[in-house]
Amino acid sequence: MVGYRELSSLMEKTVHKYSQLEKVKRTYASDVLLTQAEIHTIVAVGDNPAINVTGLAKVQGITKGAASQMVYKLVAKGFVKKETSPSSDSEVVLTLTSEGQREKDAHDAFHASTNNYFFKLLRDLPEETVDQMAGFLEAFDTALDDRLETLSK
Repeated sequence: MVGYRELSSLMEKTVHKYSQLEKVKRTYASDVLLTQAEIHTIVAVGDNPAINVTGLAKVQGITKGAASQMVYKLVAKGFVKKETSPSSDSEVVLTLTSEGQREKDAHDAFHASTNNYFFKLLRDLPEETVDQMAGFLEAFDTALDDRLETLSK
């Protein structure tokens, strides 16, 4: 049986590797290099029509400032546009440009072809194990939120 320290070290190692992976740039539908954070923001905007920056931050689990900075980058690259909300003149909503939609579609296709390995790992697990993992990850996510809140005070 793996001890708590070993499990904690493995989680930390995995988080660090994922953080490194987030910074790797690649192309999808165009010759524009995008980080995982950028393409995942494009996907989040595409999957949540007329989302605002606050909603985007919540969906991605990042600060509003970080979401705003990312949106600024993606607007400058021509993938996201900011528009006045049809329901409120004071609210700005985010939508994908046609180029942004092409990037999202290419990313979805990329996942369909390459994520099979990761999805196969999950599909091969017993349903009870997947449920336990989901419960653990939700609790871990909440614990990280709590820790970030404590450190920001």
